[in-house]
Amino acid sequence: MTNTPQAAFAHYTAQDVDAVVDSVVVAIYEATHADVISDPFYSAERFVERVRRYMKSSGFELVAAEVDGQPVGLAFGYALPEAARWWQGLTTPVDPDLIAETGHRTFALCELMVHPDWQRRGIARALHDELLHHRPEERATLLVREDNTAAQTAYAKWGWEKIGKLKPFPDSPTYDALILALDG
Repeated sequence: MTNTPQAAFAHYTAQDVDAVVDSVVVAIYEATHADVISDPFYSAERFVERVRRYMKSSGFELVAAEVDGQPVGLAFGYALPEAARWWQGLTTPVDPDLIAETGHRTFALCELMVHPDWQRRGIARALHDELLHHRPEERATLLVREDNTAAQTAYAKWGWEKIGKLKPFPDSPTYDALILALDG
């Protein structure tokens, strides 16, 4: 049985992330998305464009996990603003109250990634908890690929609930939209 490594966490604000976009964020993204990176939607360039947009949002935060000083994973997101674009791609009917945003109601967990060499060691859960534990929002939301069975299983185990299907961009796949109540 593999020992779970002791990960150290580094917290970054939007201003701090610029310094680690290439060395940490893109490197981990490319390793974790190798199966889909040839799809233009999943290209590293498009991913960086999305990250830079998220960085301009209120409440943006990134947490990186390091083992022996080396980055092995990260998670990041931001607080959804009033009338958030986030919900515009819903393809499933939902109660309008469920998607009403106030600017401080929902934290959007945009990415949770662990380098393949470090997966299945508890790092994803530790990153998840490190990022969400202190958030002031009532709840969090995320989008997960329908075919990502490992992530789907983990999120269900961690208490996330599926509310419907969402297609955030015209050229993106359809994702499952999940919500989790936060302790904050």
